[in-house]
Amino acid sequence: MNPIASPIPVTVVGAPPEWWQIVGALSPLAVLVAAMVAAIVGLLSLRQKARADDRSEWWRRAQWALDASLSRSRSEAEMGQKAIEILGHSELASREELSLLKVGTEDALLAAATASEPRAVVPSQRPASVGAEDRKVQIAAAKARVLLDKRLGEDTPGWIVALSREKSE
Repeated sequence: MNPIASPIPVTVVGAPPEWWQIVGALSPLAVLVAAMVAAIVGLLSLRQKARADDRSEWWRRAQWALDASLSRSRSEAEMGQKAIEILGHSELASREELSLLKVGTEDALLAAATASEPRAVVPSQRPASVGAEDRKVQIAAAKARVLLDKRLGEDTPGWIVALSREKSE
């Protein structure tokens, strides 16, 4: 009969791990963190590029609207003034750009101011020299101006507000 051997306790005494062993063990976690940071930076870059593209397209439309608002064709000038109003609603426009759009309304409003008494612009008191097409442009310019002044936090003269409330024929 063989006697049953009793287990022999074995104690392994080793040095604590070196720093490079600890860093090596954490490298998968570091790679994961770096990948997440890179993904966040990439998404933010794409978002910024999309906003820049949107602003560029907004400005291209604003240039068209400003050019159209000065057209000799009354229907195109009216369309330009209406486009200025629409563009004035956009959150893409900065204060400076809103001020530039406001300049686009000046010619039509100046014509409206000189065509009648600026404080009493009433449809029934309209001068005969102002054609229906010119009046449509002036009304569209007044509507755009009211909006732009509101967005800029500026006061709009009363005669422009009254003009903006007229109905286009």
